[in-house]
Amino acid sequence: MNLSWLLPSGKGIPVLMYHKVWPGISDSLTINPEDLRTQWEYLRTEGYQPLSLPDYLDIVTGKKLVSGKPLLLTFDDGYLNNLTYVYPLLLEFGWSATFFIITGMLDGTMSNDSGGPAQMMSAEDLRQLDPAVVQLAMHGYLHENMSKITNAEILDALHQSIRAFTNSGLQWHKVLAYPYGARPVGDFSSVKKAISVMGISAAFRIGNKVSEVPATDLYELKRIDIKGTDSLADFRVKLKKGKLKPF
Repeated sequence: MNLSWLLPSGKGIPVLMYHKVWPGISDSLTINPEDLRTQWEYLRTEGYQPLSLPDYLDIVTGKKLVSGKPLLLTFDDGYLNNLTYVYPLLLEFGWSATFFIITGMLDGTMSNDSGGPAQMMSAEDLRQLDPAVVQLAMHGYLHENMSKITNAEILDALHQSIRAFTNSGLQWHKVLAYPYGARPVGDFSSVKKAISVMGISAAFRIGNKVSEVPATDLYELKRIDIKGTDSLADFRVKLKKGKLKPF
């Protein structure tokens, strides 16, 4: 028996993490468009109000007060299907979302010939997105696992990410989502200081908990992993508790 509903809801702002959206596929990284719409219709019925990335950061840093039932919608990697299926749904609902982009796609360093659900957006594709609707931010340069490379390699990847975004001419935000949710091992505090000096104002991990308000650490903001295999009942539990088995 799932006793998750016996626990109180997490206090703060749910930050939902999605990846691919593709018809006929429901797996750990892919949700089909019909299920995405069902989840979002539930959010709308329950009165949730998706935030822009700047508004979310203003709330967690105490510059704005929490009102209503805010949440943050995020999509990782920069798949072309986010333009095909997510963007029209955002326009229909009148909502905002953040797309975390693997920036090696912007300067041609990464191959973009996968096709199908794995096809990535180019800089030209990203220019079709209204910045008021979709805020772009960083997801590594080559999707580096930052728990498996040196601090120097991490900082080099982030410098290259900043350079790629700057050279693209796109409007973007100096905010990071750690690829794989993996943070540096060892002396993480020195990395945090270095990325702060770069002007990176915040960074998201996974954590599968509701994001705290106010944030206790802007470089360890928590997100909730939404999988294509989640039922609507699973989604409802995650929305409030962060994960399906909180005990």
